[in-house]
Amino acid sequence: MRHSLIQLHRYAGLLLAPFLVVVGLTGSLLAFHDEMDRWLNPDLLTVPVPDSVDAAPAFDLFTLHEQIGQREPRAQIDIIRLRHEADKVWHFSLRPRIDPETGKPFELPYTELYINPYTGESTGTRVWGEASLAKENIMPFLFRLHYSLAMPEHLLMFGVYILGIAALLWFFDCLTGFYLTLPPGKKPFSPADVQSNQRQQHAYYFWRRWKSAWQIKAGRFNYDLHRAGGLWLWPMLLVMAWSSVAFNLHAVYQPVMSTILNKRNLDAALPTRENPVETPRVNMRTAQILGRSIIDAVSKQQGFTVEHETFLLLDRERGVYFYHVKTDQELGGKYGETVVALDADTGTLKLLITLNDDSVGDVVHRWITWLHTARVFGLPMQILICMTGLIVVTLSITGAVIWWRKRAFGRRHQAKLKSRFSRESGTTHKLKS
Repeated sequence: MRHSLIQLHRYAGLLLAPFLVVVGLTGSLLAFHDEMDRWLNPDLLTVPVPDSVDAAPAFDLFTLHEQIGQREPRAQIDIIRLRHEADKVWHFSLRPRIDPETGKPFELPYTELYINPYTGESTGTRVWGEASLAKENIMPFLFRLHYSLAMPEHLLMFGVYILGIAALLWFFDCLTGFYLTLPPGKKPFSPADVQSNQRQQHAYYFWRRWKSAWQIKAGRFNYDLHRAGGLWLWPMLLVMAWSSVAFNLHAVYQPVMSTILNKRNLDAALPTRENPVETPRVNMRTAQILGRSIIDAVSKQQGFTVEHETFLLLDRERGVYFYHVKTDQELGGKYGETVVALDADTGTLKLLITLNDDSVGDVVHRWITWLHTARVFGLPMQILICMTGLIVVTLSITGAVIWWRKRAFGRRHQAKLKSRFSRESGTTHKLKS
């Protein structure tokens, strides 16, 4: 069985290597996405703060939302970011409407619009994810490459599913790789070893045999780096693999997590509609007011405090508004994990999500996605995620080198055997003659 697992690990690793190199390199940079994007594009993403004490925005978000909609009738804005940071611009994401004449989305000159909150003037625009070396496009393109292989729009989901399947295979390959580092033979102790000293003795000898798997020796640096590197960060590798399945292969992830850990199923609670909402009867300003009133009442009941609002999203396929806030119960959750879902036509409450209602599956899901996106523990976590991405690249390259060397050694060995057989056959033929 061990030989079969070695073969499985080897060829699965070879198949995954190109994908893991891409997501590892891009992921190591995306750990500092916001910081790098602002460093590359300070004029686009940051603004000078006025001298006034409160530095309050001079323009209302919802008024700007309406004005942008009037200015660009071919586009729709389905998300409003509600949190105001003094030196940051307001960010609006535009989606093309459907052209009634062609039945296809309109072509937009840009999909991202940035507004100075103190003057109302635009600091710039860009097309999110555009393949370009222009500094304003670098980080969005890396993000698109990371989660969809930067496939064109009509093949976007194809790229997402490819990486989702690769992530699922990677998850099982992580488990296989860990097992193969364990020394073959007897387990640390068995139920038959009833005496304490026997269990300790077995565990001691097991660790002595396994200890070498954690070390790197100069004589076989490449092999040891592959094995020990995978062990050092194995928990993070497993987290990154399974959270990648969560992001890219929802059809597999959700049933597994719901069945095993009772994770909340948003698709069942808020199914998609036959006809997406075009013009909701409840506007965004009203949705925010309704969501805020519900959260205020619930916070008093459940004893949490709202730190800030994060965003309001119109999900046209489900026909609901999602109003997100961040509370003092959340360690991470840059985008707010306490959510109110409101019917976009009636304003009635459809779903309320608070951390007090979480199942084990919800907690696990939240933490693995927080870790994957470095949304907890600040700079140390960002550094760890960056290192994990580089380790993923290293494991992929060293694994390919191991395979290549074994293949080359096997070919040389076969050539020697063939040459030896030929010489022996020739000698035997001469003796018979």
